[in-house]
Amino acid sequence: MGSPASTEDRSSEIYGLIGLFFLSILSLLIFRISGLEFPPVWPDEVLFYSPSLDFAKNGLFRTDVLDGLVKGMETKTLWMPPVFFLLNGWVLKFLGEGLEVLRLFAAILSIASIWIFWFILKTFDYSPIARLGASLLLFTDLLFLRVGWTARMEALCLFWALLSLLVLARKAKWKGEIPLQQYEAFLSGFFLGISFLSHPFGAIFGVPALLLIHQAKAWKVWMFWLGGALPILAWGIWIHPDWGIFFYQFGAQFGRKKDLFQSFSPITKIKVLLGGYESPGLRLFFYLALAYGLWVVRGEIKDKPKSAFFFSVWTVSILFFLILSTEYYYVMYLCIPLSALGGFFFERIRSRRVQFIAAILVFSNIAILVNAYKRIGFGNPEFDLKDRFYEVLGPELKGSKKLYLQAIPDPYFHIRKEYPNLKVLEFIPGELPIPKEDFIQSLDSIDTFVFSDRQKRNEFVQSYLEENSSKFRKFKITAEPSTLRKVANVEAEVYRRR
Repeated sequence: MGSPASTEDRSSEIYGLIGLFFLSILSLLIFRISGLEFPPVWPDEVLFYSPSLDFAKNGLFRTDVLDGLVKGMETKTLWMPPVFFLLNGWVLKFLGEGLEVLRLFAAILSIASIWIFWFILKTFDYSPIARLGASLLLFTDLLFLRVGWTARMEALCLFWALLSLLVLARKAKWKGEIPLQQYEAFLSGFFLGISFLSHPFGAIFGVPALLLIHQAKAWKVWMFWLGGALPILAWGIWIHPDWGIFFYQFGAQFGRKKDLFQSFSPITKIKVLLGGYESPGLRLFFYLALAYGLWVVRGEIKDKPKSAFFFSVWTVSILFFLILSTEYYYVMYLCIPLSALGGFFFERIRSRRVQFIAAILVFSNIAILVNAYKRIGFGNPEFDLKDRFYEVLGPELKGSKKLYLQAIPDPYFHIRKEYPNLKVLEFIPGELPIPKEDFIQSLDSIDTFVFSDRQKRNEFVQSYLEENSSKFRKFKITAEPSTLRKVANVEAEVYRRR
């Protein structure tokens, strides 16, 4: 017969899991309501959907929306590692086509990551209420939702990385008393390698992984390195026949990162950390409240020095890479260790002072969500900016044979449905260092260009339009949602060849 204390612990665990389950269901319901309006359909999603669909249909990785714009894309997509395209291709093959399918897959992966996060915190002896509080901070984090619901690589990368850390964290808890087995080390390394092949940012999770190996006193588990090397080796074998295309495409990505790092000021980098939130001031307030709260409960944190050190180092390592990468999407990864640090407050939730700090953190997140609801249709089924935009744009595309598109929300899927014979090319990122000689001739075959207002354009595409202005009819179109709160709109500039 168990003791009253153990019975109470089991009850708390069960109640915590029930709370996590209901948060997961609520998240899926809000995702379903938000549809393709939040986040708006992004051009990146089209760029990644194209090779995934090609793999589902033909077993290849061609990106037809960059045909003639980026060298080799009509043959094989090598500017990103392949795991994301492979898994999404299988999802499209078995569940049907459509961006909604891939977004649902990403949303499920994001929720699964929170569950893995829950069990990681358990290995660090977080109480059920602390784990639930930390998970609540993730479920209410606007950036975590908007990136986790997008058909990009971040959700998949995070899922594999957290799975890798969970395998290690289970044995790190025992500080070598129960050795990390070689097969466990292999699995952890393999999952970490798959994370990297989902998105290169997965490499940063090597920092917390090595910390856990150190805490487990398991430096001799050589199978960790073998497990991580195998996916990388397989990738090398796969790209070997196309080294030239790989260095051109993948190198262009790194060239873009280098240029962004050199051109962005420290203030701009701070803006990147806040850029995924519709209320940067409230998010900054969240960060300040978190920092102040950690100082207030510094005495309590001393009770868990291993946890505090681990999640602090994890946070600093991601911040370092965020400064190098300058992409607001990647800030999603920062939400994980920050939420773990926020869990400290829920550990001491009976304290009035700690209750106040925890309430500020949750209130900040919810206030950002409410503001997003009003501004960009988050969780608002009546928000229809995407459809209204296409109602205005669609008639302007009649008779067009080839379209260059750079618009948010991206009307690509509307266009493919109404104009199946229209060749649609997606934008060349403005910062991608591709010589104009490699694509300038393709521009002559395009009869319609569409640009959302205030979007950075490729300088050579812009120069081409200016030099050939007499050959185009230029006009603007605008659209706004049919909801009463018309706080969001889209303006686009259209160039139609005469």
